Amino acid sequence: MLNSFQAEFLFNLFVFICAFSLVLYLPRIRYYIAGLKKPRRAFNQEKKSLAVIVPAKNEKGLRVLLDSLAAQTYDKDFYDIHVVVGDKNDPNIELCKSYKNCFSKVIENQTCKGEALDGILQDLLQEGKRKYEGFVIVDADNIVDANFLMEMNNAFAFDKQIVLGKRCVKNYLYGKKYRSWAVNCNALTYTFLDKMGNCFRTERNMSNTICGTGLMVRRDLVQAMGGWPYRSMTEDFELTVTALLNNWTSCYYEYAVTYTEEGISLKSCNARRRRWLMGYAQVGVKYGKLVSQKFWKYVRDFFCGSKESVAQNSKQAELESGNFWGCFDYLFSFVPLYIYFAGTAILALAFMGDAAYKFFAFQTVDLYSLHCAVKILLVLYGVLFFYTAIAFYEDRAMYGAISVFEKVFALFVNPFYITQYAQFYIEAYYLLLTKKKAKQSWIQVERMES
Repeated sequence: MLNSFQAEFLFNLFVFICAFSLVLYLPRIRYYIAGLKKPRRAFNQEKKSLAVIVPAKNEKGLRVLLDSLAAQTYDKDFYDIHVVVGDKNDPNIELCKSYKNCFSKVIENQTCKGEALDGILQDLLQEGKRKYEGFVIVDADNIVDANFLMEMNNAFAFDKQIVLGKRCVKNYLYGKKYRSWAVNCNALTYTFLDKMGNCFRTERNMSNTICGTGLMVRRDLVQAMGGWPYRSMTEDFELTVTALLNNWTSCYYEYAVTYTEEGISLKSCNARRRRWLMGYAQVGVKYGKLVSQKFWKYVRDFFCGSKESVAQNSKQAELESGNFWGCFDYLFSFVPLYIYFAGTAILALAFMGDAAYKFFAFQTVDLYSLHCAVKILLVLYGVLFFYTAIAFYEDRAMYGAISVFEKVFALFVNPFYITQYAQFYIEAYYLLLTKKKAKQSWIQVERMES
């Protein structure tokens, strides 16, 4: 039970946590500013040979994607489509035959997307196969913009090993039937990652946070990896971290647009979010220590002056600087949020618990504790509300397809949607630590009608 002094102290502690977290978070504002700038355009006169890889295990809506790939403005002689299925009786095998330069490959017993990608890449890297200079990965439920491959070819001008395109929402291309408040809230995730994150990372030559669709990986990198070695539930995030560890270069290129499909129901969105967080936890446990060691090595080398040779090579110096800040970004960018959200949750529960105890034990209503709990929760809601408003403004072109009412509703609901990530985050680490769910097979989620 809290006395008046203890209650006042705890509320003042909350104020301090807010101020301290804000000071730590202020440098992050530069990420938001970078997202407001007009993205740099690339032009490449040379046409590169591209392989578009489509993992399509048990996919029923593949035709829509293949139609969009067939309608590309890029020269048809410079790209092929490779669809990866899991069964020799898959109807998509016959479907592929009706499109030019579209081939299917059966990889049986695949339990994750990484196995499908590895199987086809191992095949395409063999001697005697067409020598593709870039491998473009697109999920089977997506649609690509008509200029998608042309822009991916242009992105070669940046001389990056990994190019991540912009993700828009496929649901917005259709009627209101395919939208929901859950779709609108989940769509904000791509804005958080790209406009409010990857734009700045690209500007500073830092490793980007990679999504597993709408990206291109250069041939030299695929050869260095020996195919696709990742088997976690989020193989794209595993690529993100190994790119950071191995100094592989990446960039976000907004002009290469992919439209991703979002599950319409909250249940479907939550299934995807649980998978994301489980994969994030898997990668964090597997690679966190290695990233930390690399970061502190950079720090030691800087103070010991052992990188004199780097200063003589401006390009290498730029790469090393990007890798240093990339490690810092991975390790510490969420620290202010952890401090703020953990402090908020603990103190709000303390005040609510105190009020509940006094009510049931003494039949008295402690208004001070109740007011403190409400104030803390309202501040938390206000922070997430403001964060959502920034995202809508940063990516306003993408959200132009939805009505004002839908935007306003999402603006008020999204703070609760974001808060649920804490539950999934705790669940993921609990399942990993208790080894109750070390591995999960490929789960099919609901799809829009084709």
